[in-house]
Amino acid sequence: MPALTAILIAYNEELDLPRALASLAGVADEIIVVDSVPRTHLRYCARVRARVYTRQLDGLAEQKNYAASFSSNDWLLSIDCDEELSPELRASILAWKQQAPD
Repeated sequence: MPALTAILIAYNEELDLPRALASLAGVADEIIVVDSVPRTHLRYCARVRARVYTRQLDGLAEQKNYAASFSSNDWLLSIDCDEELSPELRASILAWKQQAPD
């Protein structure tokens, strides 16, 4: 079963981040959050064992590449903090993980 790393780029996301993280539960094998404002992530990310890195925002692509550099897996899923996986997408990803070779 292929392992999947979810990456999220945060900036003042106290309200949206919990919903995004909750939608990844059971789907992502690893969650990486990069935030330029350290207070945003502390309590929410700890609950789901997300690895958190703080880095000054210098562009979205740069932040995503930075997050990806810490991934333990080949497969990456990037979502915005104000997004969440729909039930259909969750089911589709889980089905893919069951069928795809490592």
